[in-house]
Amino acid sequence: MGEDTIDKSGYNEASFKMQRLHESQRRISYVNQDLLKYYYELAGYGYRIKRAEIFNLITEVWGKLDKTNKDKLNECKKAIDDYSELFPIRVMVSLPNAMEDKKRNIINMDNFKKFEKLLDAVHLYVNELLEEAGYSTFTIEGDDGDPYN
Repeated sequence: MGEDTIDKSGYNEASFKMQRLHESQRRISYVNQDLLKYYYELAGYGYRIKRAEIFNLITEVWGKLDKTNKDKLNECKKAIDDYSELFPIRVMVSLPNAMEDKKRNIINMDNFKKFEKLLDAVHLYVNELLEEAGYSTFTIEGDDGDPYN
């Protein structure tokens, strides 16, 4: 059995990584049509789905990043989370009625517009990082003959 050792894995996750990147980008494009809409098939509001998918893209490119870009992305993630906590897009308000108070879900458009700009800016930055990491191009130059790594 000593002769039957494996020096290198024959498994390459690259095609699965590309599929995950594609699916995340596809879902972002899909919900971008209306970020305030609830997407039943994706179980969430568009802006929440976009946030989650941007974070998925960050996870996929993370291993190819230097410390500076990792720090910047951590700041971006914190800004997104802090903003959504401090400036909610949907708030429940009580509307007085003759019989009882009715609760209603109100959209704060000012908070939404600012959050949308923040998500767009981070998404563009992540797309640049994906470009730099070579995830949007198919090339064998400088990749030791493996176009997926």
